[in-house]
Amino acid sequence: MSFEYRKRIYDHYFKMHWVSINSTNMKQYENYCKISRKRFRNILPRDKSKKIIDIACGGGHFLYFLQQEGYTNTEGIDISPEMINFSRSIGIKNIKQSDLMRFLPKHKKSYDMIIAHDIIEHLTKDEIVRFLELIHTALKSDGKVLIATINNQTLFGSRDRYIDFTHETGFTALSLREILSACGFINIHIFGAKPVVYNLRSCIRAFLWNIVEKILRLYTTIEIGIGWGIKNQKHIFENRIYATARKPFKKK
Repeated sequence: MSFEYRKRIYDHYFKMHWVSINSTNMKQYENYCKISRKRFRNILPRDKSKKIIDIACGGGHFLYFLQQEGYTNTEGIDISPEMINFSRSIGIKNIKQSDLMRFLPKHKKSYDMIIAHDIIEHLTKDEIVRFLELIHTALKSDGKVLIATINNQTLFGSRDRYIDFTHETGFTALSLREILSACGFINIHIFGAKPVVYNLRSCIRAFLWNIVEKILRLYTTIEIGIGWGIKNQKHIFENRIYATARKPFKKK
């Protein structure tokens, strides 16, 4: 199946799309680090020599965070030459241009952790299955994947689904859990990108979000009705969702 539009857009993704919703100011990267230290502190491996790859690393935010935190065995790939050049220009190390579908099959059982932020929504359903299978194969036994994607269960889910022409698939917490399980992952945990407090402005935002979330939860209860929700599935209202999952441990 040919996707000519992908080449047209990804060859110039930095100028066409990325800079319209991101800042190239290093302050944004520093703030991202402050948020990530709290959001992922119980997710990242304690051993900072563990091998971690960020696939479709984009502007390199997560790699920058990992390298600032002292992780010594990190790397990243992205299909966009512009994104790679920009990431290198701000000092992010060990990144190269590559198509993840061609890269991962060459690195079986290589990684302790794989980061896949903001990529899965760009794939068709068949590609998603292949993508997750490749991640599963590229992970070491008991390795972990961390996925981030848009949450189409929110009030503005349609906006985020169609904000990028290259988006192919939308997710809810339930559908993301479903496909991860179908691809052989275990210990699946889904959570929303709640506001993280790191300065006064973020503190105010977190306070206001707590109020808004209570209103949304009340609205959902009224709309669906008590007892008509999906068993053991708590509604996530944040516009981004994260998933962590593990490859089953295999004794040698």
